Amino acid sequence: MNLEDLKNKVTESLPLENLGQLTEDATNKATELGVQATNVTENIQNEATNLTENLQDQASGLTENLQDTANELTGGFLDKIKNLFQ
Repeated sequence: MNLEDLKNKVTESLPLENLGQLTEDATNKATELGVQATNVTENIQNEATNLTENLQDQASGLTENLQDTANELTGGFLDKIKNLFQ
């Protein structure tokens, strides 16, 4: 089978009147997939933002707890030192 025969077979099996509908269907599907991809990207960005904010809040809380603990320990040592000299 030569190239011309192959071309004729393809043309016969896929009439040109269907080509417009197939093109439209493919375009619609591509648009739909693009919208879905955009939605997935937005959801991932929102989730990443939420995770980042939660981690920042937790880090801030831990920092405050460490500062409070350090202040309590330091205050306790200073009181003991003062008591030694009284």
